[in-house]
Amino acid sequence: MAEDERVVTRVWRHLERPVRLLVYLLIALTLVMLFHQSQYLVVHLFDVLLLFVFAAIIALLLTPVIDRMEMLAVFKGRRVFAVVLLYVVIIGLVAGLIALVTPALIGQAKQLPALESRAIAFVRFLLVVVISIYLLVEGRQLIASMRKLFVGREDVYDFTLLAVGTTVGQYARGQLIMSLVMGTYTGVAMTVIGVPYAVVLGILTFFLEFLPLIGAPIGMGLAVLIALVFKGPLIGLLALAAALGGHAIEAYILGPRVTGSATRIHPLIAMAALLIGAELGGILGALFGVPIAALLNVFLGAFYRARRGKEAPLSASASGEVHAATLPRLSEEISEAAEEGPIEDKAVPHTAGER
Repeated sequence: MAEDERVVTRVWRHLERPVRLLVYLLIALTLVMLFHQSQYLVVHLFDVLLLFVFAAIIALLLTPVIDRMEMLAVFKGRRVFAVVLLYVVIIGLVAGLIALVTPALIGQAKQLPALESRAIAFVRFLLVVVISIYLLVEGRQLIASMRKLFVGREDVYDFTLLAVGTTVGQYARGQLIMSLVMGTYTGVAMTVIGVPYAVVLGILTFFLEFLPLIGAPIGMGLAVLIALVFKGPLIGLLALAAALGGHAIEAYILGPRVTGSATRIHPLIAMAALLIGAELGGILGALFGVPIAALLNVFLGAFYRARRGKEAPLSASASGEVHAATLPRLSEEISEAAEEGPIEDKAVPHTAGER
């Protein structure tokens, strides 16, 4: 019996290492499978989150319009009616522009294979519209209800909500202004030069301006290409000059002023955030890179202010209105600390024995 146990022990010693390696391999395979499953889940959850993010941005942009509409007697106490009417007008204008500039696309049979993807995109668009309508109507009540979850931390909740809402809202409004200006510039300039489909190019430029890095070059390239194909080299060169001039206005005059006033970060930091976001997340990363950098600037500024023993206020002006300029920024806090100098350098009252 003892001999049998010794034989089993020797056999197990020979098999122990392969079995251990097999167990480790199974654990590694399990972790890989869990990672793939979780990655699938995270991607789909991120897609759903994006719908809410875009809906919230739309609600931020339209909230001031709805508030002003409610000041009128016909809309007083009828916020839902004001929101629905505004969306009907906006969607009607967009649909009218699409029907006006792209009538030939409706009858093209080649587009039938893409109906499924277009239907999905249309459903997502409807979801964004519905969510944004809900946020416009019930957003303030929802925010007030969520505030009750942060008992004892209401100041942190208020500051975070204020920082995110103000920074993202200002950035989105800045991008909208840039898109309107550049779309109008492109449409008018190409009309004056004589480039065909100038109105279409202006509308395309408006939408392409929302895509950082690639939007402006694509719009410029389309204008030059259409000018070359339909009007020849001379009109093509004129279109190229107009496109480069518009890009210079955007990059060196309009862009820094609009984006700088909205985010209050250095242009080099904004460019770095744009490139890092594009490298990590493609177009979406580039789209959200600058506002994320601006938010980090605010939160780090509040943290630095708190480390210096100063209270970080909710950044509301005396009139009760919120301004992006009053939020703490890291660079400004560091500059202020440098101007104040070290604590020990400040004047200290003398005692009677030192006089």
